[in-house]
Amino acid sequence: MRTIAYLGPEHTNTHLAAKAMFSGARFIHAPTVEDVFRLVERRQADYGVVPIENSLEGAVTHTLDRFIDFVDTPITIYGEAEQPIHHCLIVHPGVKPANIRVVYSHPQALAQCHQWLMERLPHANRRETNSTADAINYLLGDKNPKTRAAIGRRELARQHRLSAVAIPDQRDNKTRFLIIGLGQPKPGRRSKTSLLLALKDKPGALHDVLMPFKRHRINLTKIESRPSKRKAWEYLFFIDFEGHVSEPRVKRALQSLERSTTLLRVLGSYPMTT
Repeated sequence: MRTIAYLGPEHTNTHLAAKAMFSGARFIHAPTVEDVFRLVERRQADYGVVPIENSLEGAVTHTLDRFIDFVDTPITIYGEAEQPIHHCLIVHPGVKPANIRVVYSHPQALAQCHQWLMERLPHANRRETNSTADAINYLLGDKNPKTRAAIGRRELARQHRLSAVAIPDQRDNKTRFLIIGLGQPKPGRRSKTSLLLALKDKPGALHDVLMPFKRHRINLTKIESRPSKRKAWEYLFFIDFEGHVSEPRVKRALQSLERSTTLLRVLGSYPMTT
């Protein structure tokens, strides 16, 4: 039986995504994204599931930074999946929205519900937690339960016999998750490749990196920059593109990139969601 590590606890969006990706597996939750990477690196889990970006709020920077931290390890992206996100305002039974003064949740959930909170609970303070499940723990342990609320999945409310009110989806809210593992995944019918690279310190360096993709007709699907953590104002770039490293055009593009970068690592070449 395969063991799957995920950013937990149970009943979070990552847990739901992990269960949708793997059936008949043993699931273990980890408190941080770094812990998921560690479990996979130490072979205590066969695969890990972590969030990478949200359709409303963009990149999950904690996950991007872990790829930088683990750049010298054999961890590879094995696949991806999208999960629709549906949030609820969770309260103790009988609590009236007008009395709520504090809302607990994960930073991503709070940001995704920002407009709704501004319209419905403009006077409530927002307090960040490590996960939506942790938000429920804060709600349960608060000394002022009649003025507190949390944002999370409806399943979290059912688990603790709390009340849940659906927060309407004003826009298409989806989160993309990555599967990480050791070794190389098999190519899919359509594949995506993820790169981590550092530019040479010279004028036009980014232009030089992007040109091979245009020259070889490779479609970029994402480009994101993050501080390198090695030197002030030095940045690393994450690039996703359509194609597999085994394709001749991709091989030629990567050879060109080697001449324009000081660091180039293929994070994974894996089946693309359709």
